[in-house]
Amino acid sequence: MVSKISSIFALVAVMAVSGNAQTQIQGITFAGSEDAPNSSHNLPKNALAVAPISDLKSKAFACRTSGFNFPKVESYEATGGEMFIVAWDKQALTKGPQIKGPCNHWLASTASGTDNLKWFRIGERGYTAEDGWCTDVIRRDGQLVVSMPDDLPVGEYIFRNEIIDLTYAGKTNADDPTMGAQFYADCLKYKVAGGKNQKMPTEGLVSLPGAYLATDKGLLVNLTAEGKPPGDKYTVPGPALHNQRK
Repeated sequence: MVSKISSIFALVAVMAVSGNAQTQIQGITFAGSEDAPNSSHNLPKNALAVAPISDLKSKAFACRTSGFNFPKVESYEATGGEMFIVAWDKQALTKGPQIKGPCNHWLASTASGTDNLKWFRIGERGYTAEDGWCTDVIRRDGQLVVSMPDDLPVGEYIFRNEIIDLTYAGKTNADDPTMGAQFYADCLKYKVAGGKNQKMPTEGLVSLPGAYLATDKGLLVNLTAEGKPPGDKYTVPGPALHNQRK
């Protein structure tokens, strides 16, 4: 897939450590465009603390916010079918408790507003014996490359980047309030232009909260002493990826 540098952006998250690990996206920066501002202003105005969420029914589950009060979207755009980079501060991610787990990338159209958003997954990274967890890849490389679907309708979308920490996932949070998978999810709003401009997908759309159950195979996991999944095998939780439903 050919990608234009003007459509590549970086999401930078910083890790602050106080007891449990904490992380939060700072914003996005479009590479190759001198007039593209740092878009931390595209984060919701009412973002909550950087601590993770374990309550799968929390109203703040989708983006760790109490709502979707996004500032105005600027004129820069990302072209459907291009690739973008999800990047973190590698040095910050190596401090404190070591988060272990997969990553999911989601989109939701805001064509009908931000009430009752319907989400679909566009990317994932789980565990391999060669590379370890998605979080291990981030600590090593500092970034992940994700392909934006090329068949999305032109319009505004919320991008949701999610890290799932399985360090304490041997029990559900309901069974033990000190346990359970922990979700680090942050959202940004931007425009999609170009691509095939097809209709919105109607299959595989989910609500957040609501997409996960605490007993899902990929969320209720007893990691080994080395932080690996049993048998070195793992399936990332969530509905089918957008490109797998075609």
